[in-house]
Amino acid sequence: MRVGDIEILPLAAETMGVRSLCTAVATPDLRILFDPSAGLAKRYGLEPHLLEYRALQNSLERIFVEARKADVLSVSHYHFDHIRPGFTNFRYNLSSREELQLMFEDKVVLAKDNRENINPSQRRRGYYFQKDVEDVVRTIKWSDGKRFYFEDTMLTYSPPLSHGPESSPLGYVVATCVEHDSARFVFAPDVQGPVQQEVVDILLKMNPDLMVVGGPPIYLHVFSETHRNAARKMLCRMASVVPVLVVDHHLQRSPSWERWLSPVYQRAEESGNCVTTMAEIAGEEVRCLEADRQLLYETDPPPEEFMVWTQATDEYKNSHMPPL
Repeated sequence: MRVGDIEILPLAAETMGVRSLCTAVATPDLRILFDPSAGLAKRYGLEPHLLEYRALQNSLERIFVEARKADVLSVSHYHFDHIRPGFTNFRYNLSSREELQLMFEDKVVLAKDNRENINPSQRRRGYYFQKDVEDVVRTIKWSDGKRFYFEDTMLTYSPPLSHGPESSPLGYVVATCVEHDSARFVFAPDVQGPVQQEVVDILLKMNPDLMVVGGPPIYLHVFSETHRNAARKMLCRMASVVPVLVVDHHLQRSPSWERWLSPVYQRAEESGNCVTTMAEIAGEEVRCLEADRQLLYETDPPPEEFMVWTQATDEYKNSHMPPL
């Protein structure tokens, strides 16, 4: 999809079958890849379905190709569905240190500061990420609240935004505005709605023509009814202002995501705007495989070889590829 001279290509997301919000963006001056990773997780007491692993494998292949084409790799935070782990994990990430280093070799990296405004878990992950790639990248620059110029393209990073409700134990993320001429694209992952008025104000001040935003995790019991109502209210506000609002990620882990989002669709329509998903702007069918996992195991049972792998020890699954 294009906004002026900015081309936006979603590579992976929940509506595309995996946990991710990875997006490739190109302007006449710059190719940048946002949050180059994808992953899976256990749900409903079930390991990911065979179709989910195949979707992950395909997504990671696309991400790697786009990463090698990119001038800049941008990291909003250090959860593993947004940045590749620097260790072997075949169970949920299909990752290795070698893959991470090959992906980031000779790249400019603009990343969330791994020392300030960060929770202990992400601080550790950010520290090891820096150690894994610092000898192979061209440079790493902390992006929080900063602005970068690449000829006529400007990248503006937000200050650290809460990963969900205020004082969330999940830490902080940074959002990014890509601007070329008068066109603006905003990438706002894992704000979980947003829930907070302050976060919405920051995002709308960027005046986006198209925004990719991480929706709320309504599948989690700890995400309270108060938070859900606040998230929907904030999304309705954004849908009334932003011409194209792409809502994806945590929200689509719930089978009821579309029904929950219906007031937001309605507000956008009333305002002459559009609410959509990553799959749709990529021109693909919406496939929320994690949300449909129980049904997939019932209607499309995997081969016995795969089921044996799912029943192995965690240690075995971490070190051995699933039979795809």
